[in-house]
Amino acid sequence: MQSFWAAYFINNCMKISIFFVLLLLPVMIFSQELRLNKKIKSSTDFEHPISRISAPMNLGNFSKIALFANSKNDSVFSAEYKNENNDALFQFKIVLGGLDEERLFNYYFENLKSRRYSPKEAINKTISFKDGNFKLNGISTYFSHLDRLINVRVYDAGFWIFVSETSQKGNDTLALDNRQEEFLKKIMPSKIVEKNPLTRYSNIYYAKACFRDSLMLRSAMSSATNKMRWIYENINKYERASGIPGILLNYQIAGINGFIDYKTEKNPKPSKGGYETNNLIGFFIKLRESGFIDEFLMESYYYLLVPPENHQFDYKGYQMWKQENSIEYNTSQKYYLIVNSRKKTDLNKDE
Repeated sequence: MQSFWAAYFINNCMKISIFFVLLLLPVMIFSQELRLNKKIKSSTDFEHPISRISAPMNLGNFSKIALFANSKNDSVFSAEYKNENNDALFQFKIVLGGLDEERLFNYYFENLKSRRYSPKEAINKTISFKDGNFKLNGISTYFSHLDRLINVRVYDAGFWIFVSETSQKGNDTLALDNRQEEFLKKIMPSKIVEKNPLTRYSNIYYAKACFRDSLMLRSAMSSATNKMRWIYENINKYERASGIPGILLNYQIAGINGFIDYKTEKNPKPSKGGYETNNLIGFFIKLRESGFIDEFLMESYYYLLVPPENHQFDYKGYQMWKQENSIEYNTSQKYYLIVNSRKKTDLNKDE
């Protein structure tokens, strides 16, 4: 069964290329956001013609004050609102980003870097927006700046990243949460995905480091295909249409298990892999045997992975384990990247 899956994904979903890893901590950044520099004139409800998302004239007691696109690319779009007392703001926008498994983290951390003020500690969290069969995974962060509290939410939304931001004076996080929930139910970012669903098919790009020996390359291939198999077996086509679910803990665990399994199950014979390769595989094996893969990944991704419901962690035990075991892998150093094909799919058919 495993050889079938490996052949299937290698023949149908994979393109082997070399990319040079740019270590721009904590994640890799591949694209630059287009500026929203073209004002759109509209005195009524407005529907963005490419994404088909709507910007109503009013959201509760907030009135639309501006619409923007990019002067050279109408694919990006934003709408801005202000309340009747002029003391609270709301904005949503859709931006283009890479279609890779790390894009949500890429955009989130790039957004942090672009601000001159820091996020509030311990209020960064994973979120999701659900509408029928569709589910958009995301990250929510709070900022304090001058006398204002700001909440930014970032969601996977198919060909786009959907961003909503609201702010007001004071420190009432609950008020901002409620406003986000109320307004997003009216905007319905899931409609972007419903009308522009991404195909399941993806390409895999391998880093130069994968080619240092055959064991490293085959282990990386096993890791990537195991992630794709996990998606196929666990994520329905509606949720998958919003993007590769790199934010899910079990997806990342599947990658480590696949890396280990090539040597321990698919090729248990003595390996000719070099020291670095065998050391990395040995670390993953030791990590899995300790039972701390999930804690390792959560810490490595700044606790911004989504675990299964009711999942239990042993962070205290993991910290004790780390005192006696060195960490031999940095998750920001990618050996490969899975990138979604830039194609729409027909959700009425099976791919």
